[in-house]
Amino acid sequence: MASRQQIPKIYNLEQIEKVVARKDFQNRLMEAIRDGFRSYSKGEFNACPIQTMGAPPMAPFVSNVENYAAQTCVKSGYVTGASSYVVKVASGGHPHQNSGLMQVYSQATGKLEALLLDEGILTELRTAAAGAVAASMFAPRRIEQIGLLGSGIQARYQLRFLTQVTPCRRVLVSGRTLSKTKDFAVEMSREGWSFEYTDDPDELLRSCDLIVTTTSAREPVLGKNTAGRKKSQHITCIGADAPGKMELDLKLVCEADLLVADCLMQTQERGEYEMAIRDGLVQVNHVKEIGSLVDKKELQRTTLYDERLTIFDSSGVAIQDCIIASMTFDALKNKG
Repeated sequence: MASRQQIPKIYNLEQIEKVVARKDFQNRLMEAIRDGFRSYSKGEFNACPIQTMGAPPMAPFVSNVENYAAQTCVKSGYVTGASSYVVKVASGGHPHQNSGLMQVYSQATGKLEALLLDEGILTELRTAAAGAVAASMFAPRRIEQIGLLGSGIQARYQLRFLTQVTPCRRVLVSGRTLSKTKDFAVEMSREGWSFEYTDDPDELLRSCDLIVTTTSAREPVLGKNTAGRKKSQHITCIGADAPGKMELDLKLVCEADLLVADCLMQTQERGEYEMAIRDGLVQVNHVKEIGSLVDKKELQRTTLYDERLTIFDSSGVAIQDCIIASMTFDALKNKG
């Protein structure tokens, strides 16, 4: 008997890039991610457990590779009452190149409707949009310099989305390899950014109002020496998206006046607060889910005189993948 499953729509990277590169798409994405976080915290999203392969405690994909950081992450879920559910597979980390795809299924029929062969770009975009949402809520109202820890692909997208949040274009960057960091700066300077370099990550704490961390570190890189840290400061942490990863020293986490995460459940097993919670230095109920704060202006930073240290830890929530996959599929369909 012949299968009734129709061949799904298949879109390649070139087709996807044309629709997501539009400024209106990126503006709508940021607002949709903000709304998605709110929906998640209200219990309107159904998330499956995250699968992480190739990273501890699992065996690596390849052996005898210096600075090995490869992993493949599978996230899936759906909004109650929406038209689709999404399964996302994303791979990356040395020695692998970023790759991945998103699968869009119909909630009504359970059938695969579209394959988005995005090679990881949709994950980069939705992650950067989340960083911009956090900055819009918690970053100081006057930003004179942005600090970047890391100079990879996500650092590029974080800066691009921050243009929707602040007019600041001065960046102090600290990267593991100076030559790659300089290449990054040359590329991004063509987009209007000006750069300074430092080999001391803690200089970011002393000099920058908004800091974004995007490394794959498994030991603390930022916050070993917090002396002289600026009083009014926000840190968005992107890199610690799997168990055992961490970019911030525990002392810096404990100094924060407000700890925010994208998902309270995930923050106990991965991310910047994982070890602090495990060691009893931070109580889970002291961490706030960003979606629960979207409508609480009193906990956001709204004045020039707010001198809190705020930290947002993003380990990535599947609702972000559902949002950007649905938006991209709709845009591709409407394009014909």
